[in-house]
Amino acid sequence: MAITALRILPPLAIGRLGSAPTPLDNYTVELDPANPLGFRQITPAATLIVDEVTGEISGTHTAEMVQFREKDQIRPVAPFLEVFAVTGKDKLEPLTLELLAKHKVSAQDISWQVRVANRKVFRRTADKHDIVKAKTAWFSGHEPRALEGHCHNFIRREDYIHFGSVRYIRPTPDFPEIRLRFTPATGLIYGPPENDKELADPAYYHLPPERAIYQKDKPWNGFQVTWDGGPKGFQNETLPPDLYAIRAPAPSWLWDNVAVSRGYFDDACDGIVEVRLRLADGTILPASARITAGPPTVVPDSFFVRCLADDLDQILHGPEVPANESPAELHARAEDIVRRAYETVRFMNLHVMNGNPFKGRNPLSLDSMPEEEAADTERGLRPIMAQDSVDTLAVLALHQHVLAALRSGTAPWFSRLLRHPDQVTDYTNFGRRKMPAMMCGADNNYLALTWRQLNTIKQAATNPIFVGDIPSSEIIAADPTDVAKPKLTPRNLSAQLHYAAAGNPVNSRPVTAVANCCPGLEVDFRAVWRRMFEGLVLREYDNLIVDVDPGLKDPKKRRLKGHRLLRVNGVKVMAEMLGPSTSDPNGSMVLTTNENPAGLAPLEWSNALAHILSQYQGKTVRCDISKDESYFLQQPFQENPKNYITLEFPVRRFFEPDTAYISELLAKPGELTQGLCSPWQNDYRECSCYYWASARPDFVSVEPDTKGLSKGDNWFQKKRTGDYVVDDYVDSRLVLYDDLFRDWEKWLRVQIGGKDMPESGEVV
Repeated sequence: MAITALRILPPLAIGRLGSAPTPLDNYTVELDPANPLGFRQITPAATLIVDEVTGEISGTHTAEMVQFREKDQIRPVAPFLEVFAVTGKDKLEPLTLELLAKHKVSAQDISWQVRVANRKVFRRTADKHDIVKAKTAWFSGHEPRALEGHCHNFIRREDYIHFGSVRYIRPTPDFPEIRLRFTPATGLIYGPPENDKELADPAYYHLPPERAIYQKDKPWNGFQVTWDGGPKGFQNETLPPDLYAIRAPAPSWLWDNVAVSRGYFDDACDGIVEVRLRLADGTILPASARITAGPPTVVPDSFFVRCLADDLDQILHGPEVPANESPAELHARAEDIVRRAYETVRFMNLHVMNGNPFKGRNPLSLDSMPEEEAADTERGLRPIMAQDSVDTLAVLALHQHVLAALRSGTAPWFSRLLRHPDQVTDYTNFGRRKMPAMMCGADNNYLALTWRQLNTIKQAATNPIFVGDIPSSEIIAADPTDVAKPKLTPRNLSAQLHYAAAGNPVNSRPVTAVANCCPGLEVDFRAVWRRMFEGLVLREYDNLIVDVDPGLKDPKKRRLKGHRLLRVNGVKVMAEMLGPSTSDPNGSMVLTTNENPAGLAPLEWSNALAHILSQYQGKTVRCDISKDESYFLQQPFQENPKNYITLEFPVRRFFEPDTAYISELLAKPGELTQGLCSPWQNDYRECSCYYWASARPDFVSVEPDTKGLSKGDNWFQKKRTGDYVVDDYVDSRLVLYDDLFRDWEKWLRVQIGGKDMPESGEVV
């Protein structure tokens, strides 16, 4: 059979930053069937050994124990990307030396190109000269290719950011597959030269001269930024300025979101890997995949309740679950969602996250969803649950009961307790108490699972204890990270998306990426929706149209910059915030403020557009858009007088045809990470733990106290005492901004079994 097309698998590979010279060994995570809610077991797997001189794989080894550190350095995750060939209607096979020879070509007829970028400064300034780009020439050799990121606004022409390297692995008879390896950077911070005032502060992190490379006279350095929008001097930032490293001592939200930026950025990046095969007749077959570099995995034995894989699965399969779904797989997926919720909650100090006072501290000074809600709605803070009833260990026991009911088929009530994506702005007591509780989603409202996750649980919860001849004990033991692997075929996009390349640890895959949240760690997944409608570019977090295609023929469409998307085919992407009525205990009212007189809040796109995407890719939809400019959320939807216009726009396809590769029309190199913190270390201080606790834990070393309640440490406590220190931006007992900037590999302590990993770096 002829080779008719190529694929690179996985189509999205996650590298993780670290300065240790040896990449992290391969490992998987497994469940203990006897203890389904215990910590997942980290199991070493076969690691590919790359000869540094020849670039070939010299063999494999399986470590006795996985070491996440080498002394005081974190080991990077350097994933492999493999090339597959389409050789028949339903045949997708590894591209190997034998297959190449069969078609009278060789490994030298393969060529690669890699393009990556960091757009974090550009995202703030809108100056294209602030984009840091690295691009290799097309290459077929096997030596490492450095990814040198250059920028017009660096001080010296020779300045660059090292984004890591890529290497075409030399195939051999023992390892004949065609593959490339991406080794990410080490996690460094860059910026402008410091001024005298900063140098006088001994607590301030001082950039070494070789990394003070950004133009010192650029406005972004020392630029006073606000989060108020508006057409004059409008900055198209992704989120408030506190996501960017600012001048000490406090985050900008304590000063009405006014801040002076330090001008820091980092060596994180994302981009595109391309491969070409020149056949004997001169035909060139291409394929592409995406890579991204993110922070290390700090809780490798626990997963997040909603991860990037969940969102991608919903895009591939749609929000509905077929009635003929395999019972074993259905139950495995449903129970894994409950298990992941449990794994998230056990790292949260729920007493604090509930909005309770803590050790005399006013809950308004503590990061929590109730505090976030109070700020957004300008109302008094209300705890979500009764203050005395919320304790981490008690809520974990509740999750155990839910899992037991789900495995017995007696949990039809459970799905009614789950928050639906169109209910995230329901701030009534009933709405706030739905699950997942106390967590924040990509829209900054209360977190909801994907529609597909919800429908999976709903269907599984109504099934009997036995499904056919499969006992529930066997269903429960299934692990969706390693469910019976579906056959790789050109049409099975799910199998391609979740493909586990040889040698790649599980934390290089989307199942371990927190990407749906606000905004995420590995990628800001909201970025892929910005160009979903042809001709429009939206702002990630609130549906504001920030750019239009000047080539649009309709003059109405060309004038839409500054307007706001409201609905798509009647489906709302904005919703009213509802709270308890002051006059009717059983009623609700719209929560308006002076800055938001309509009481509107955005809905995150992965769910708001799930049904649209499943039905209308490549087709035209009706978009209701505010009639006037709407930099501020000024008006609700109204028909009389009508304050919106309806225009039609085509919906772009999410993946390139017949592949699981996210379309380049949706996100250019650097755009999947441009909305993340700058530098990325800032994320661990600014993005509080109440929505990704299993990726940035809060409560560690948790155990019962003398009263049977929870006691433990804040993950960022410098000294473990068993006495929780509440988060504070100036408390010297905690790891602060400049501690992370100065020595992040020391302070991002890996958790194994809910406790600090031993100093040796070994999993024991």
